[in-house]
Amino acid sequence: MAHVLMPRLGVSVTEGTVSSWLKQVGDPVEVGEPICEVATDKVDTEIESTVAGVLAEQLYAVDEVVQVGEPLATVTTADESSAPAPAEPAPAGPAPVEPEQPPSIVPDPASFGDDPEPPPAPAVADAAHAVLMPRLGVSVTEGTVSSWLKQVGDPVEVGEPICEVATDKVDTEIESTVAGVLAEQRYAEGEVVQVGEPLAVVTADGALPAAPPAAAPAGSRSAAAVPTRPAPAPAGPTVPGQPARVDPSRFDHHAAVQRALETIVRTARPAASPAARHLAATLGVDLASVGGTGGGGHVTRDDVRRHAEQPAPAAAAPMPPRGPAPVPASTPSPEPGTTGPDGLPVGYEDVPYDAVPTSRIRRVTAEHMSRSRRTAAHMTTEVDVDLGLLTEVRARLNTQRVAQGRAKLSFLPFVARAACAALLDHPDLNATFETERLLRWGEVNLGIAVDTPRGLMVPVLRGAERMTVESLGEGIADLAGRLRDGKPGPDDFRAGTFTISNPGSVGAVSAPAIINQPQVAILGMPTIQRRPWVVTMADGQESIAIRPILRLALTFDHRAVDGADATRCLVDIRRRLEAWGVDEYR
Repeated sequence: MAHVLMPRLGVSVTEGTVSSWLKQVGDPVEVGEPICEVATDKVDTEIESTVAGVLAEQLYAVDEVVQVGEPLATVTTADESSAPAPAEPAPAGPAPVEPEQPPSIVPDPASFGDDPEPPPAPAVADAAHAVLMPRLGVSVTEGTVSSWLKQVGDPVEVGEPICEVATDKVDTEIESTVAGVLAEQRYAEGEVVQVGEPLAVVTADGALPAAPPAAAPAGSRSAAAVPTRPAPAPAGPTVPGQPARVDPSRFDHHAAVQRALETIVRTARPAASPAARHLAATLGVDLASVGGTGGGGHVTRDDVRRHAEQPAPAAAAPMPPRGPAPVPASTPSPEPGTTGPDGLPVGYEDVPYDAVPTSRIRRVTAEHMSRSRRTAAHMTTEVDVDLGLLTEVRARLNTQRVAQGRAKLSFLPFVARAACAALLDHPDLNATFETERLLRWGEVNLGIAVDTPRGLMVPVLRGAERMTVESLGEGIADLAGRLRDGKPGPDDFRAGTFTISNPGSVGAVSAPAIINQPQVAILGMPTIQRRPWVVTMADGQESIAIRPILRLALTFDHRAVDGADATRCLVDIRRRLEAWGVDEYR
Protein backbone atom coordinates (compact mmCIF):
# COMPACT_ATOMS: atom_id res chain seq x y z
CA MET A 1 0.00 0.00 0.00
CA ALA A 2 1.25 3.51 -0.79
CA HIS A 3 -0.05 6.95 0.16
CA VAL A 4 -0.55 9.97 -2.10
CA LEU A 5 0.37 13.01 0.01
CA MET A 6 -1.01 16.54 0.04
CA PRO A 7 1.89 18.50 -1.55
CA ARG A 8 3.04 21.99 -0.60
CA LEU A 9 1.44 24.23 -3.26
CA GLY A 10 3.23 27.42 -2.23
CA VAL A 11 5.69 28.61 0.38
CA SER A 12 2.96 30.03 2.68
CA VAL A 13 0.37 27.31 1.95
CA THR A 14 -0.23 24.94 4.88
CA GLU A 15 -3.50 23.28 3.89
CA GLY A 16 -5.95 22.69 1.06
CA THR A 17 -9.60 21.75 0.59
CA VAL A 18 -10.63 18.74 -1.49
CA SER A 19 -12.81 20.15 -4.31
CA SER A 20 -13.65 16.89 -6.07
CA TRP A 21 -12.47 13.31 -6.53
CA LEU A 22 -11.51 12.46 -10.11
CA LYS A 23 -10.91 8.78 -9.27
CA GLN A 24 -13.17 6.55 -7.21
CA VAL A 25 -12.30 3.60 -4.98
CA GLY A 26 -11.52 0.62 -7.22
CA ASP A 27 -10.40 2.73 -10.20
CA PRO A 28 -6.96 1.96 -11.70
CA VAL A 29 -4.49 4.86 -11.56
CA GLU A 30 -1.21 5.50 -13.36
CA VAL A 31 1.81 7.48 -12.23
CA GLY A 32 1.09 11.18 -12.88
CA GLU A 33 -2.66 10.64 -13.36
CA PRO A 34 -4.88 13.17 -11.48
CA ILE A 35 -6.92 11.59 -8.70
CA CYS A 36 -8.54 14.68 -7.12
CA GLU A 37 -8.76 18.47 -7.21
CA VAL A 38 -7.60 20.61 -4.28
CA ALA A 39 -8.19 24.31 -3.65
CA THR A 40 -5.94 26.58 -1.55
CA ASP A 41 -5.87 30.33 -0.97
CA LYS A 42 -3.20 30.49 -3.71
CA VAL A 43 -4.20 28.06 -6.42
CA ASP A 44 -6.69 25.39 -7.53
CA THR A 45 -4.91 22.33 -8.89
CA GLU A 46 -5.12 18.62 -9.58
CA ILE A 47 -3.22 16.20 -7.36
CA GLU A 48 -1.51 13.41 -9.28
CA SER A 49 -0.79 9.88 -8.14
CA THR A 50 2.85 9.11 -7.40
CA VAL A 51 2.40 5.34 -7.84
CA ALA A 52 0.58 3.00 -10.21
CA GLY A 53 -2.08 0.65 -8.92
CA VAL A 54 -5.71 0.74 -7.76
CA LEU A 55 -7.28 3.49 -5.60
CA ALA A 56 -8.03 1.68 -2.34
CA GLU A 57 -9.22 4.53 -0.09
CA GLN A 58 -10.17 8.21 -0.17
CA LEU A 59 -8.98 9.52 3.18
CA TYR A 60 -10.85 12.85 2.93
CA ALA A 61 -14.32 13.72 1.65
CA VAL A 62 -15.14 16.63 -0.67
CA ASP A 63 -14.92 20.02 1.16
CA GLU A 64 -12.72 18.58 3.92
CA VAL A 65 -9.45 20.36 4.75
CA VAL A 66 -6.13 18.51 4.37
CA GLN A 67 -2.86 19.64 5.95
CA VAL A 68 0.29 19.72 3.81
CA GLY A 69 2.12 16.39 4.04
CA GLU A 70 -0.97 14.41 5.12
CA PRO A 71 -2.06 11.37 3.06
CA LEU A 72 -4.93 12.15 0.69
CA ALA A 73 -5.52 8.64 -0.62
CA THR A 74 -4.24 5.08 -0.43
CA VAL A 75 -3.22 3.18 -3.56
CA THR A 76 -2.76 -0.57 -3.75
CA THR A 77 0.30 -1.11 -5.93
CA ALA A 78 0.36 -3.53 -8.84
CA ASP A 79 2.26 -6.24 -6.93
CA GLU A 80 -0.18 -6.12 -4.03
CA SER A 81 -3.31 -6.08 -6.20
CA SER A 82 -2.09 -9.06 -8.24
CA ALA A 83 -0.72 -11.11 -5.33
CA PRO A 84 -2.29 -14.59 -5.10
CA ALA A 85 -4.52 -15.53 -2.15
CA PRO A 86 -2.61 -17.01 0.78
CA ALA A 87 -2.27 -20.83 0.61
CA GLU A 88 -3.59 -23.21 3.23
CA PRO A 89 -1.23 -23.39 6.20
CA ALA A 90 1.30 -26.24 5.99
CA PRO A 91 1.52 -28.91 8.69
CA ALA A 92 3.26 -27.80 11.81
CA GLY A 93 6.97 -28.15 11.64
CA PRO A 94 10.13 -26.11 11.64
CA ALA A 95 9.77 -23.28 9.14
CA PRO A 96 12.67 -22.69 6.79
CA VAL A 97 14.76 -19.73 7.80
CA GLU A 98 15.05 -17.13 5.09
CA PRO A 99 18.43 -15.46 4.79
CA GLU A 100 18.29 -11.96 6.17
CA GLN A 101 18.35 -9.33 3.43
CA PRO A 102 19.16 -5.68 3.94
CA PRO A 103 15.99 -3.59 3.56
CA SER A 104 15.66 -2.12 0.08
CA ILE A 105 14.80 1.53 0.28
CA VAL A 106 14.86 2.21 -3.43
CA PRO A 107 11.51 3.73 -4.41
CA ASP A 108 9.34 2.12 -7.08
CA PRO A 109 10.94 3.05 -10.45
CA ALA A 110 7.41 3.41 -11.83
CA SER A 111 7.08 6.51 -9.66
CA PHE A 112 9.84 8.31 -11.55
CA GLY A 113 7.40 10.56 -13.50
CA ASP A 114 7.96 13.94 -15.05
CA ASP A 115 6.43 15.65 -12.01
CA PRO A 116 7.57 13.67 -8.96
CA GLU A 117 6.10 14.29 -5.55
CA PRO A 118 7.93 13.39 -2.34
CA PRO A 119 7.15 9.80 -1.23
CA PRO A 120 5.66 9.20 2.20
CA ALA A 121 8.39 9.65 4.79
CA PRO A 122 8.37 8.63 8.44
CA ALA A 123 8.52 11.31 11.10
CA VAL A 124 11.90 9.98 12.21
CA ALA A 125 14.44 8.58 9.76
CA ASP A 126 15.09 4.90 10.50
CA ALA A 127 17.13 4.51 7.29
CA ALA A 128 18.56 6.85 4.68
CA HIS A 129 15.91 9.21 3.29
CA ALA A 130 16.36 11.93 0.71
CA VAL A 131 14.94 15.45 0.83
CA LEU A 132 13.83 16.17 -2.74
CA MET A 133 13.91 19.38 -4.75
CA PRO A 134 10.21 20.40 -4.81
CA ARG A 135 8.35 22.04 -7.69
CA LEU A 136 8.33 25.73 -6.72
CA GLY A 137 5.92 26.89 -9.40
CA VAL A 138 4.01 25.54 -12.35
CA SER A 139 6.72 26.28 -14.93
CA VAL A 140 9.74 25.75 -12.66
CA THR A 141 11.91 22.75 -13.61
CA GLU A 142 15.12 23.45 -11.68
CA GLY A 143 16.67 25.57 -8.95
CA THR A 144 20.10 26.70 -7.78
CA VAL A 145 21.35 25.99 -4.25
CA SER A 146 21.99 29.44 -2.75
CA SER A 147 23.26 28.37 0.67
CA TRP A 148 23.22 25.45 3.09
CA LEU A 149 21.53 26.24 6.40
CA LYS A 150 22.43 22.83 7.86
CA GLN A 151 25.80 21.12 7.62
CA VAL A 152 26.63 17.41 7.57
CA GLY A 153 26.27 16.09 11.12
CA ASP A 154 23.69 18.68 12.19
CA PRO A 155 20.41 17.37 13.68
CA VAL A 156 17.26 18.32 11.72
CA GLU A 157 13.57 18.25 12.59
CA VAL A 158 10.56 17.75 10.33
CA GLY A 159 9.80 21.10 8.67
CA GLU A 160 13.16 22.63 9.59
CA PRO A 161 14.90 24.52 6.71
CA ILE A 162 18.08 22.83 5.55
CA CYS A 163 19.03 24.98 2.55
CA GLU A 164 17.98 27.94 0.40
CA VAL A 165 17.16 27.44 -3.28
CA ALA A 166 16.77 30.12 -5.95
CA THR A 167 14.71 29.74 -9.13
CA ASP A 168 13.74 32.22 -11.83
CA LYS A 169 10.44 32.62 -9.95
CA VAL A 170 11.21 32.65 -6.26
CA ASP A 171 13.91 32.30 -3.59
CA THR A 172 12.83 29.98 -0.78
CA GLU A 173 13.96 27.67 2.00
CA ILE A 174 13.69 23.89 1.55
CA GLU A 175 12.47 22.05 4.64
CA SER A 176 13.37 18.55 5.79
CA THR A 177 10.60 15.97 5.43
CA VAL A 178 12.04 13.71 8.15
CA ALA A 179 13.76 14.10 11.51
CA GLY A 180 17.29 12.81 12.01
CA VAL A 181 20.84 13.90 11.21
CA LEU A 182 22.01 15.42 7.92
CA ALA A 183 24.25 12.74 6.42
CA GLU A 184 24.99 14.18 2.97
CA GLN A 185 24.63 17.34 0.89
CA ARG A 186 24.08 16.13 -2.67
CA TYR A 187 24.77 19.51 -4.32
CA ALA A 188 27.21 22.30 -3.57
CA GLU A 189 26.24 25.96 -3.34
CA GLY A 190 25.80 27.39 -6.82
CA GLU A 191 24.90 24.06 -8.43
CA VAL A 192 21.65 23.53 -10.33
CA VAL A 193 19.16 20.89 -9.12
CA GLN A 194 16.35 19.47 -11.23
CA VAL A 195 12.85 19.22 -9.72
CA GLY A 196 12.47 15.82 -8.01
CA GLU A 197 16.21 15.27 -7.49
CA PRO A 198 17.57 14.51 -3.98
CA LEU A 199 19.03 17.63 -2.37
CA ALA A 200 20.23 15.98 0.82
CA VAL A 201 20.20 12.68 2.70
CA VAL A 202 18.97 12.37 6.29
CA THR A 203 19.60 9.31 8.48
CA ALA A 204 18.90 8.44 12.08
CA ASP A 205 22.53 8.76 13.21
CA GLY A 206 24.13 10.77 10.40
CA ALA A 207 25.87 7.76 8.89
CA LEU A 208 25.22 6.66 5.32
CA PRO A 209 24.48 2.98 4.55
CA ALA A 210 27.41 0.72 3.72
CA ALA A 211 28.94 1.30 0.28
CA PRO A 212 26.90 4.43 -0.52
CA PRO A 213 26.77 5.48 -4.15
CA ALA A 214 28.57 8.53 -5.40
CA ALA A 215 26.53 11.71 -5.55
CA ALA A 216 24.39 11.72 -8.65
CA PRO A 217 25.55 14.06 -11.39
CA ALA A 218 23.46 17.17 -11.72
CA GLY A 219 20.48 16.59 -13.95
CA SER A 220 20.33 12.81 -13.43
CA ARG A 221 17.20 10.98 -12.27
CA SER A 222 18.15 9.89 -8.77
CA ALA A 223 16.17 7.76 -6.34
CA ALA A 224 14.35 9.44 -3.49
CA ALA A 225 16.53 7.60 -0.96
CA VAL A 226 20.06 6.30 -0.79
CA PRO A 227 19.90 2.75 -2.16
CA THR A 228 21.70 -0.25 -0.81
CA ARG A 229 22.82 -3.01 -3.14
CA PRO A 230 20.85 -6.16 -2.26
CA ALA A 231 21.29 -9.41 -4.12
CA PRO A 232 19.54 -9.59 -7.51
CA ALA A 233 16.06 -11.13 -7.53
CA PRO A 234 13.63 -12.03 -10.28
CA ALA A 235 11.53 -9.21 -11.68
CA GLY A 236 7.97 -8.87 -10.31
CA PRO A 237 4.91 -9.93 -12.27
CA THR A 238 3.53 -7.81 -15.07
CA VAL A 239 -0.12 -6.78 -14.72
CA PRO A 240 -2.08 -6.57 -17.99
CA GLY A 241 -3.00 -2.99 -18.89
CA GLN A 242 -0.36 -1.52 -16.56
CA PRO A 243 3.30 -0.59 -17.12
CA ALA A 244 5.79 -3.39 -16.54
CA ARG A 245 7.30 -3.16 -13.08
CA VAL A 246 11.00 -3.43 -12.33
CA ASP A 247 12.06 -5.18 -9.16
CA PRO A 248 13.92 -2.49 -7.13
CA SER A 249 16.44 -5.07 -5.96
CA ARG A 250 17.70 -5.41 -9.55
CA PHE A 251 18.56 -1.71 -9.76
CA ASP A 252 22.28 -1.21 -9.07
CA HIS A 253 22.58 2.52 -8.49
CA HIS A 254 26.31 2.31 -7.78
CA ALA A 255 26.96 0.63 -11.13
CA ALA A 256 24.82 3.24 -12.91
CA VAL A 257 26.83 6.08 -11.36
CA GLN A 258 30.10 4.36 -12.27
CA ARG A 259 28.95 4.01 -15.89
CA ALA A 260 28.06 7.71 -15.98
CA LEU A 261 31.47 8.68 -14.59
CA GLU A 262 33.23 6.42 -17.09
CA THR A 263 31.29 8.11 -19.90
CA ILE A 264 32.41 11.51 -18.65
CA VAL A 265 36.04 10.40 -18.55
CA ARG A 266 35.76 8.76 -21.96
CA THR A 267 34.38 11.90 -23.59
CA ALA A 268 36.89 14.12 -21.73
CA ARG A 269 34.05 16.38 -20.55
CA PRO A 270 34.72 17.74 -17.04
CA ALA A 271 31.98 17.07 -14.48
CA ALA A 272 30.46 20.47 -13.73
CA SER A 273 27.07 22.01 -13.13
CA PRO A 274 25.45 24.13 -15.90
CA ALA A 275 25.93 27.22 -13.73
CA ALA A 276 29.67 26.48 -13.40
CA ARG A 277 29.98 25.89 -17.16
CA HIS A 278 28.28 29.20 -17.91
CA LEU A 279 30.56 31.08 -15.50
CA ALA A 280 33.65 29.35 -16.93
CA ALA A 281 32.64 30.39 -20.45
CA THR A 282 32.08 33.97 -19.25
CA LEU A 283 35.47 34.16 -17.51
CA GLY A 284 37.33 32.22 -20.20
CA VAL A 285 38.33 29.43 -17.79
CA ASP A 286 39.21 25.95 -19.10
CA LEU A 287 37.15 23.54 -16.96
CA ALA A 288 39.66 20.73 -17.58
CA SER A 289 42.21 22.67 -15.51
CA VAL A 290 39.87 23.31 -12.55
CA GLY A 291 39.81 20.98 -9.55
CA GLY A 292 36.28 20.18 -8.39
CA THR A 293 35.25 20.30 -4.73
CA GLY A 294 31.57 19.42 -5.23
CA GLY A 295 29.91 16.06 -4.82
CA GLY A 296 31.59 13.37 -6.92
CA GLY A 297 34.36 15.84 -7.84
CA HIS A 298 31.96 18.22 -9.61
CA VAL A 299 33.31 21.65 -10.49
CA THR A 300 31.23 24.37 -8.79
CA ARG A 301 30.95 28.11 -9.44
CA ASP A 302 33.24 28.81 -6.46
CA ASP A 303 35.87 26.48 -7.96
CA VAL A 304 35.73 28.43 -11.22
CA ARG A 305 36.00 31.78 -9.40
CA ARG A 306 38.98 30.63 -7.33
CA HIS A 307 40.73 29.34 -10.43
CA ALA A 308 40.08 32.60 -12.29
CA GLU A 309 41.49 34.62 -9.39
CA GLN A 310 44.75 32.63 -9.26
CA PRO A 311 47.74 34.46 -10.74
CA ALA A 312 49.03 33.20 -14.06
CA PRO A 313 52.07 30.88 -13.71
CA ALA A 314 54.16 32.98 -16.06
CA ALA A 315 55.74 36.14 -14.75
CA ALA A 316 53.51 39.11 -15.38
CA ALA A 317 54.77 41.67 -17.81
CA PRO A 318 55.77 45.00 -16.21
CA MET A 319 52.97 47.55 -16.09
CA PRO A 320 53.29 50.24 -18.74
CA PRO A 321 53.82 53.79 -17.52
CA ARG A 322 50.75 55.86 -16.76
CA GLY A 323 49.16 57.51 -19.74
CA PRO A 324 48.23 56.26 -23.18
CA ALA A 325 50.89 54.26 -24.95
CA PRO A 326 51.96 55.50 -28.35
CA VAL A 327 50.14 53.68 -31.12
CA PRO A 328 52.11 52.94 -34.29
CA ALA A 329 50.65 54.61 -37.33
CA SER A 330 50.13 51.22 -38.99
CA THR A 331 48.08 49.80 -36.05
CA PRO A 332 44.34 50.43 -36.42
CA SER A 333 42.45 51.78 -33.41
CA PRO A 334 40.39 49.14 -31.57
CA GLU A 335 36.65 49.08 -32.10
CA PRO A 336 34.61 50.65 -29.28
CA GLY A 337 33.66 48.02 -26.69
CA THR A 338 36.53 45.66 -27.61
CA THR A 339 37.70 43.57 -24.66
CA GLY A 340 41.39 43.09 -23.97
CA PRO A 341 43.17 39.92 -22.81
CA ASP A 342 42.59 40.84 -19.15
CA GLY A 343 38.82 41.05 -19.67
CA LEU A 344 38.67 44.86 -19.42
CA PRO A 345 37.48 47.15 -22.21
CA VAL A 346 40.40 48.31 -24.32
CA GLY A 347 41.61 51.70 -23.09
CA TYR A 348 40.51 51.14 -19.48
CA GLU A 349 43.57 49.13 -18.38
CA ASP A 350 44.86 51.89 -16.07
CA VAL A 351 41.49 52.85 -14.54
CA PRO A 352 40.92 51.62 -10.95
CA TYR A 353 37.80 49.48 -10.49
CA ASP A 354 35.96 47.11 -8.18
CA ALA A 355 34.50 43.88 -9.65
CA VAL A 356 31.09 43.37 -8.01
CA PRO A 357 29.45 39.99 -8.78
CA THR A 358 25.93 40.38 -10.13
CA SER A 359 23.07 38.76 -8.22
CA ARG A 360 20.95 35.98 -9.67
CA ILE A 361 17.91 38.30 -9.86
CA ARG A 362 19.99 40.90 -11.73
CA ARG A 363 21.13 38.27 -14.25
CA VAL A 364 17.56 36.99 -14.76
CA THR A 365 16.27 40.55 -15.15
CA ALA A 366 19.01 41.41 -17.65
CA GLU A 367 18.27 38.36 -19.78
CA HIS A 368 14.50 38.95 -19.68
CA MET A 369 14.75 42.65 -20.54
CA SER A 370 17.24 42.04 -23.35
CA ARG A 371 15.00 39.36 -24.86
CA SER A 372 12.00 41.69 -24.67
CA ARG A 373 13.88 44.48 -26.43
CA ARG A 374 15.05 42.09 -29.17
CA THR A 375 11.63 40.61 -29.91
CA ALA A 376 8.97 43.26 -29.22
CA ALA A 377 8.49 46.41 -31.31
CA HIS A 378 8.45 48.92 -28.46
CA MET A 379 6.50 52.16 -28.78
CA THR A 380 5.31 54.57 -26.07
CA THR A 381 2.35 56.94 -25.98
CA GLU A 382 1.81 59.47 -23.16
CA VAL A 383 -0.99 61.60 -21.71
CA ASP A 384 -1.11 64.18 -18.91
CA VAL A 385 -3.77 63.57 -16.27
CA ASP A 386 -5.23 66.26 -13.97
CA LEU A 387 -5.67 64.55 -10.60
CA GLY A 388 -7.35 67.51 -8.87
CA LEU A 389 -10.72 65.83 -8.29
CA LEU A 390 -9.16 62.47 -7.50
CA THR A 391 -6.92 64.10 -4.89
CA GLU A 392 -10.02 65.28 -3.01
CA VAL A 393 -11.68 61.83 -3.28
CA ARG A 394 -8.54 60.10 -2.01
CA ALA A 395 -8.22 62.53 0.91
CA ARG A 396 -11.83 61.85 2.02
CA LEU A 397 -11.35 58.07 1.71
CA ASN A 398 -8.09 58.12 3.65
CA THR A 399 -9.70 60.15 6.43
CA GLN A 400 -12.28 57.38 6.81
CA ARG A 401 -9.63 54.66 6.74
CA VAL A 402 -7.46 56.36 9.40
CA ALA A 403 -10.53 56.68 11.66
CA GLN A 404 -11.03 52.93 11.24
CA GLY A 405 -7.38 52.21 12.10
CA ARG A 406 -6.48 51.23 8.52
CA ALA A 407 -3.52 52.31 6.39
CA LYS A 408 -3.78 55.16 3.90
CA LEU A 409 -3.99 54.48 0.17
CA SER A 410 -1.47 55.87 -2.31
CA PHE A 411 -2.47 56.92 -5.84
CA LEU A 412 -1.24 53.58 -7.26
CA PRO A 413 -4.40 51.52 -6.51
CA PHE A 414 -6.54 54.26 -8.07
CA VAL A 415 -4.47 54.13 -11.26
CA ALA A 416 -4.58 50.33 -11.15
CA ARG A 417 -8.39 50.36 -10.80
CA ALA A 418 -8.80 52.74 -13.76
CA ALA A 419 -6.38 50.67 -15.87
CA CYS A 420 -8.21 47.41 -15.16
CA ALA A 421 -11.55 48.98 -16.09
CA ALA A 422 -10.11 50.39 -19.33
CA LEU A 423 -8.55 47.05 -20.28
CA LEU A 424 -11.99 45.42 -20.25
CA ASP A 425 -12.94 47.81 -23.06
CA HIS A 426 -9.58 47.47 -24.83
CA PRO A 427 -8.78 43.73 -24.59
CA ASP A 428 -5.96 43.84 -27.17
CA LEU A 429 -3.79 45.47 -24.49
CA ASN A 430 -4.49 42.62 -22.03
CA ALA A 431 -3.11 39.94 -24.31
CA THR A 432 -0.18 37.87 -25.53
CA PHE A 433 1.02 38.17 -29.12
CA GLU A 434 1.91 35.12 -31.18
CA THR A 435 2.79 35.27 -34.85
CA GLU A 436 -0.42 33.59 -36.00
CA ARG A 437 -2.78 34.77 -33.28
CA LEU A 438 -3.42 37.23 -30.44
CA LEU A 439 -4.45 35.63 -27.13
CA ARG A 440 -6.93 37.94 -25.38
CA TRP A 441 -6.97 36.95 -21.72
CA GLY A 442 -10.32 36.63 -19.96
CA GLU A 443 -9.14 38.31 -16.74
CA VAL A 444 -6.69 41.02 -15.77
CA ASN A 445 -3.80 39.48 -13.83
CA LEU A 446 -2.08 42.70 -12.82
CA GLY A 447 1.68 42.72 -12.35
CA ILE A 448 3.09 45.40 -10.03
CA ALA A 449 6.81 46.17 -10.34
CA VAL A 450 8.26 46.24 -6.81
CA ASP A 451 11.67 47.58 -5.78
CA THR A 452 13.14 45.13 -3.22
CA PRO A 453 16.57 44.82 -1.55
CA ARG A 454 17.24 41.84 -3.87
CA GLY A 455 16.27 43.70 -7.04
CA LEU A 456 13.21 44.37 -9.19
CA MET A 457 10.38 41.82 -8.88
CA VAL A 458 6.93 41.76 -10.47
CA PRO A 459 4.33 39.89 -8.38
CA VAL A 460 0.85 39.37 -9.81
CA LEU A 461 -2.64 40.15 -8.47
CA ARG A 462 -4.96 37.59 -10.06
CA GLY A 463 -8.39 38.76 -11.24
CA ALA A 464 -7.60 42.42 -10.49
CA GLU A 465 -10.56 43.64 -12.61
CA ARG A 466 -12.88 42.29 -9.89
CA MET A 467 -11.16 44.22 -7.08
CA THR A 468 -12.12 47.56 -5.56
CA VAL A 469 -9.65 50.36 -4.99
CA GLU A 470 -9.28 49.38 -1.34
CA SER A 471 -8.75 45.67 -2.03
CA LEU A 472 -6.22 46.55 -4.75
CA GLY A 473 -4.33 48.78 -2.32
CA GLU A 474 -4.28 46.12 0.38
CA GLY A 475 -3.30 43.39 -2.10
CA ILE A 476 -0.41 45.46 -3.46
CA ALA A 477 0.80 46.26 0.07
CA ASP A 478 0.63 42.57 1.04
CA LEU A 479 2.60 41.43 -2.03
CA ALA A 480 5.24 44.16 -1.63
CA GLY A 481 5.66 43.38 2.07
CA ARG A 482 6.16 39.65 1.51
CA LEU A 483 8.67 40.31 -1.29
CA ARG A 484 10.71 42.71 0.83
CA ASP A 485 10.69 40.19 3.67
CA GLY A 486 11.92 37.49 1.26
CA LYS A 487 8.77 35.36 1.65
CA PRO A 488 6.98 35.28 -1.74
CA GLY A 489 4.96 32.29 -2.89
CA PRO A 490 5.86 30.33 -6.04
CA ASP A 491 2.64 31.36 -7.76
CA ASP A 492 2.91 35.06 -6.84
CA PHE A 493 4.69 35.69 -10.16
CA ARG A 494 2.62 33.50 -12.47
CA ALA A 495 0.40 34.39 -15.45
CA GLY A 496 0.59 38.19 -15.44
CA THR A 497 -1.32 39.79 -18.33
CA PHE A 498 -0.58 43.53 -17.82
CA THR A 499 1.98 45.37 -15.69
CA ILE A 500 2.22 48.73 -13.94
CA SER A 501 5.64 50.18 -13.24
CA ASN A 502 5.84 52.92 -10.59
CA PRO A 503 9.20 54.72 -10.80
CA GLY A 504 7.44 57.81 -9.50
CA SER A 505 7.77 56.31 -6.02
CA VAL A 506 11.48 57.16 -6.17
CA GLY A 507 11.06 60.51 -7.95
CA ALA A 508 11.05 59.77 -11.72
CA VAL A 509 9.28 62.44 -13.82
CA SER A 510 8.95 60.22 -16.92
CA ALA A 511 8.17 56.50 -17.08
CA PRO A 512 8.52 54.70 -20.45
CA ALA A 513 9.26 51.05 -19.57
CA ILE A 514 10.30 47.76 -21.17
CA ILE A 515 7.42 45.35 -21.82
CA ASN A 516 7.20 42.44 -19.41
CA GLN A 517 6.78 39.63 -21.93
CA PRO A 518 4.74 37.65 -22.83
CA GLN A 519 2.51 40.65 -22.16
CA VAL A 520 1.99 43.28 -24.88
CA ALA A 521 1.84 46.45 -22.76
CA ILE A 522 3.10 48.10 -19.57
CA LEU A 523 1.86 51.31 -17.91
CA GLY A 524 4.50 53.62 -16.46
CA MET A 525 3.51 55.88 -13.55
CA PRO A 526 5.98 58.69 -12.71
CA THR A 527 5.76 61.15 -9.82
CA ILE A 528 2.86 63.60 -9.59
CA GLN A 529 4.00 67.18 -10.24
CA ARG A 530 2.24 70.43 -9.40
CA ARG A 531 2.19 72.52 -12.57
CA PRO A 532 0.55 75.66 -13.92
CA TRP A 533 -2.45 74.33 -15.84
CA VAL A 534 -5.22 75.79 -17.97
CA VAL A 535 -8.58 75.04 -16.31
CA THR A 536 -12.11 75.93 -17.43
CA MET A 537 -14.17 77.80 -14.85
CA ALA A 538 -17.87 77.22 -14.17
CA ASP A 539 -18.78 80.19 -16.38
CA GLY A 540 -16.79 78.74 -19.30
CA GLN A 541 -13.83 81.11 -18.90
CA GLU A 542 -10.28 79.72 -18.89
CA SER A 543 -7.81 80.40 -16.11
CA ILE A 544 -4.34 79.32 -14.98
CA ALA A 545 -4.22 77.24 -11.80
CA ILE A 546 -1.71 75.03 -10.01
CA ARG A 547 -2.85 71.41 -10.47
CA PRO A 548 -1.44 67.95 -9.59
CA ILE A 549 -0.47 66.49 -12.98
CA LEU A 550 0.48 62.88 -13.68
CA ARG A 551 2.09 61.97 -17.03
CA LEU A 552 1.14 58.35 -17.73
CA ALA A 553 3.23 56.42 -20.29
CA LEU A 554 1.80 53.33 -22.02
CA THR A 555 4.51 51.27 -23.73
CA PHE A 556 3.13 48.63 -26.08
CA ASP A 557 4.20 46.04 -28.63
CA HIS A 558 3.52 47.57 -32.03
CA ARG A 559 3.40 44.09 -33.56
CA ALA A 560 0.20 43.42 -31.61
CA VAL A 561 -1.41 46.85 -31.21
CA ASP A 562 -1.60 49.95 -33.39
CA GLY A 563 -0.66 53.30 -31.91
CA ALA A 564 -4.19 54.69 -32.23
CA ASP A 565 -5.68 51.75 -30.30
CA ALA A 566 -3.08 52.01 -27.54
CA THR A 567 -3.64 55.76 -27.24
CA ARG A 568 -7.43 55.28 -27.03
CA CYS A 569 -6.88 52.90 -24.10
CA LEU A 570 -4.60 55.41 -22.35
CA VAL A 571 -7.07 58.26 -22.93
CA ASP A 572 -9.78 56.03 -21.42
CA ILE A 573 -7.62 55.61 -18.30
CA ARG A 574 -7.21 59.41 -18.11
CA ARG A 575 -10.97 59.96 -18.47
CA ARG A 576 -11.71 57.62 -15.60
CA LEU A 577 -9.12 59.23 -13.32
CA GLU A 578 -10.22 62.80 -14.06
CA ALA A 579 -13.93 61.98 -13.60
CA TRP A 580 -13.49 60.03 -10.39
CA GLY A 581 -15.10 62.64 -8.20
CA VAL A 582 -18.24 62.54 -10.38
CA ASP A 583 -18.31 58.90 -11.50
CA GLU A 584 -16.82 57.18 -8.47
CA TYR A 585 -16.36 53.41 -8.65
CA ARG A 586 -14.70 52.07 -5.54
